[in-house]
Amino acid sequence: MSLDAPATPPPAAPPAPASWTQIALVLLTFAALSIGSVFLPHDPYVRYQQLTETIQFPAVWGYERIVFDPAPIDVAVVGNSRLQAAISAPQLSQDLSQSLGRPVTVANLSMPQEGRNAHYAIVRNLLEHRPEVKLIILSAIEQMPREGHPAFRSIAEASDLATAPLLINRDFLKDAAQIPFRQMSLFVQTQMPAPFGVTRQFRKQEYFGTGYDSTFSFRSPTGNFVDRDSIVPAADLLPPARARAESITPPLLPASAADMEFTVERVYTRKIAEMARAKGVRVAFLYAPIYHYPLPLKDQPFYEAIGPVLQEKFLSAHPDWYSDYGHLNRRGAVQSTTALGTFIAAQGLLKEAE
Repeated sequence: MSLDAPATPPPAAPPAPASWTQIALVLLTFAALSIGSVFLPHDPYVRYQQLTETIQFPAVWGYERIVFDPAPIDVAVVGNSRLQAAISAPQLSQDLSQSLGRPVTVANLSMPQEGRNAHYAIVRNLLEHRPEVKLIILSAIEQMPREGHPAFRSIAEASDLATAPLLINRDFLKDAAQIPFRQMSLFVQTQMPAPFGVTRQFRKQEYFGTGYDSTFSFRSPTGNFVDRDSIVPAADLLPPARARAESITPPLLPASAADMEFTVERVYTRKIAEMARAKGVRVAFLYAPIYHYPLPLKDQPFYEAIGPVLQEKFLSAHPDWYSDYGHLNRRGAVQSTTALGTFIAAQGLLKEAE
């Protein structure tokens, strides 16, 4: 007796390729979800706390100072780490109060790295919450960068990320690509803050205080100790200062194309000026040079068309005023702050409207 061999099953048919309609539907769904994520609500305080464990941690104090602290802010300093190290808010408050014969309160809202788009986000928050502000001091350096600030994608409103200038903005795609995940993450963290180590309640016991002085030594959340009391020999300051001066890339396009080459810097500087003007707030610029190389401020006419510019070039001749080639120590900060106070008073930048 023989058994018939089992019939070999026919080969499975290959899966049908996705149609263009299906592909388009997937892409449209993804685009709709991405756009919809922009409108997911979240607590802005949670958004700023994403920087708590980074070198940009001063931005968290800045948000708390603006939103939660009832003390007035008459003058706001918004800039890079050079201004963070150069301007003592308590000293400037005291100097201006004495010279003007009335109380003047200063907040130094600066944080590491340069980038006017991040300054725009800070100033926007400032002007929305602080109608008493009279003067904003912005940073200026020998050559402002062509790119934006890395913290912009963390602290900016989603609408500001989505509407950032596209041409020429090397950070646009990187920032825009993070919007969906960022918005979903912030939405979840707002609903359940504790598991993520954030809070929606102002923790006064952890607040640096109204009189926070950014010119003092501190330990960064990243573990680095920043010594603002050190005095570095000139021989040690000179090589990195020279390297910095020689590394600056001059404008590559004609002056008439500066709006294109320095898109981020110019777009957001103008936006800050427009917001400030609408609120009756004055804007000025401060240039704190690196050691030994008081290079000219590129594009000075652009800034002077917006507000007065103080160039503290005298600082660069004093090695004992620097803690490293680009940042002042406490001695230097006293000199820089004094000069700024004198400049503000002489320019009448806090003169009451008549």
